[in-house]
Amino acid sequence: MIVVPYPGEARPDAGQPAAVAEPPPPPPPNNPPPADPNPPPPQPPPPQQPPPEPPKTIEATPDTGEPPPPPPPENLQPKEVPSQPPSAMLDGHPREGAFLSGPGSLAFILHHTLLGLTAGVATQLAPRVAARLPDGTPDHQRRSCNGSDEASACGQSARLAYLGAGLIGAGLGFATSAAWQFYNWMSERSAFFGMANSAFGAMFGAGLVNLITGDVGATSWALWVGALVGGWLSVIVGGGDLPMNKGLLMLSGGYWALLFTGCIVGIIASTNRQVGDTRPGIDALLIAPAIGAGAMALALLKFNPSSAQVLRADLFGTLAGVAVYLISGFALGPNFGHWAPYLLGGLAAAGAITTVSLLWAEAAESPPSDAPPIAPGETPAPAPKPKYRGVW
Repeated sequence: MIVVPYPGEARPDAGQPAAVAEPPPPPPPNNPPPADPNPPPPQPPPPQQPPPEPPKTIEATPDTGEPPPPPPPENLQPKEVPSQPPSAMLDGHPREGAFLSGPGSLAFILHHTLLGLTAGVATQLAPRVAARLPDGTPDHQRRSCNGSDEASACGQSARLAYLGAGLIGAGLGFATSAAWQFYNWMSERSAFFGMANSAFGAMFGAGLVNLITGDVGATSWALWVGALVGGWLSVIVGGGDLPMNKGLLMLSGGYWALLFTGCIVGIIASTNRQVGDTRPGIDALLIAPAIGAGAMALALLKFNPSSAQVLRADLFGTLAGVAVYLISGFALGPNFGHWAPYLLGGLAAAGAITTVSLLWAEAAESPPSDAPPIAPGETPAPAPKPKYRGVW
């Protein structure tokens, strides 16, 4: 092959092969790009559309050939939509009727109505029955019940006074109690505990006034006033939804005040044989329950015992006091006119009440604070008891 150079181009040496162009270098390998230190957050999957609802079909009612019912009369058609539910709410509880506001309203109204009736009659009957002639003979034994005898306890004027006082008292009791329960919800607990406190108030009023004056008429009026004060304080201070444990504690306070006062009266009567007038002792027994119930009501400002704790203390205290009283009395002869059975029985009852009410809760072992919660229906594992330590 003859190579002819272009003009001006250097001539290659003879016998040397022509220079062949080198092949291009291979392309670089496909290395992945460096990872981004802050990758973008993953995109959430697209929301899935709910499946389309099937078309609603309306079934046609077959034509029976009867005419359609007539529309209701105009007086039965609603004209305004009520803004609240039909049942009204009182103190967070639904009203239970058009007249009675709660399950205890009927008992509350009957209590105050019958209280006004009987107390009103008692204020007119007691002075006439207790009246005596100058020679000491009861006044009602010398007078007849005919209409002409105006001073008789069963005459026409007396019966008119009984009727008027009873109706006035019943009307006042019904009106006040019904008006109160219209605006305040009343539970059965509040109604029944109000009856007990009303009895305590009546005993307190009668005993206090009888201790001061001894007049039968004043005592009968004080009995009525005390009963009203005790019943109304229960619902005004305790509310219409008095808890069971608080009501039981006040009732228990009146019960134990009466028993302990009886023990004191028994000790005084057995040590002083020359006691002629028993009225102070009876008045003290009448006054004591209201004081005990009031003291327990004040104690509720700080303590809140359970109903089981109150009933347990009452049961153990009563059993211990009665047992020691009987054992002491029979051991002395039997001699229940001695002061020892009353003293020992009262101390045993007080000790049993204190032991059961105070030490029962202290003896219970509470679970550790780091223990896992107990599932419903699962029995908790017993807490480890401390090791026994002897005194020797």
